[in-house]
Amino acid sequence: MARFNLLRTAEAARPAAPASPVRSAGRARTHQGGPGHLRDPRSELFLLAVANFVTQRTAYESGEARDDRFAALVRRLAVEDPAWTAGLLGRLRGEAHMRTASLVGAAEYVKARLDAAAADGPSNRRVVDCVLRRADEPGELLAHWTATYGRNVPKPVKPGVADAVRRLYSGSSLLKYDTDSKRRGVVTAPDGAERLARAGMTWEALAGWLQGPMDAAAWEAVIPSMGTMALLRNLRNFDQAGVSDEVAAKVAARISDPQAVARSRQFPFRYLAAYQHAPSLRWAYPLERALGHSPQGDADKVRPGPEPGAHIFSRSRESEYGLS
Repeated sequence: MARFNLLRTAEAARPAAPASPVRSAGRARTHQGGPGHLRDPRSELFLLAVANFVTQRTAYESGEARDDRFAALVRRLAVEDPAWTAGLLGRLRGEAHMRTASLVGAAEYVKARLDAAAADGPSNRRVVDCVLRRADEPGELLAHWTATYGRNVPKPVKPGVADAVRRLYSGSSLLKYDTDSKRRGVVTAPDGAERLARAGMTWEALAGWLQGPMDAAAWEAVIPSMGTMALLRNLRNFDQAGVSDEVAAKVAARISDPQAVARSRQFPFRYLAAYQHAPSLRWAYPLERALGHSPQGDADKVRPGPEPGAHIFSRSRESEYGLS
């Protein structure tokens, strides 16, 4: 049993610390004139990449200057050391979870190697595919490329994006990451109403999915699959959105249909509330009829209004519904 060599034995058993990937290439001065170190290109790219939030400025460097420095380093190392650069971009998107920097880096990797006609190292297609991990990222990469280099997308980028699309696109990813314009196009297509009905989409779910206001087209697509109570609650919304008279006539026919009223089991005060809050007179007569067909309603609870076709509910009868 050792008595005097304990410390040295413990130090020998301790695992060696991992080596840093950062290497100094000489001494230099910092931005404020203090002592600093020069870095070799790989170390400089590593330090910049793991702290690079694209387009964001730092205390001593503008966002544009940082982006230009990052792009220049990636382009240089994509030709000089493609295997290391491809590995960095993959880990940057994977383990470091940095989306934008890895997408920009992949685009610069491809551009530099195409310009240099380089064929060694990991393929451009593989690098593009490995940095795309979410369903909205293929579009992000293409948007960056077209904004930076124009609409002529080179061939290596297309199959890389196609590989990612086949891997990432599904029904759930479409629902989560599809753009607002595409979502609204699905709803307003000629068969939009049938699609919503088959999917069982309620108007509440549709409003949340569109992530925007429910305009006339959206309402007209979902109205065929709405129930009687939902129609009553949204008469005012239909008017404010500008739903067409043709669709409004179908709504009026449904809410005043005797069988639909009986199935809905709505209390009479629901029809009174709908009348009070709907600004258009096109709902007055259908609501009168619906009240007459409701289980606890009859026609003598309404009286003619001052104009032909206009009716108002009798105030003398409102006490029966606890609304006075």
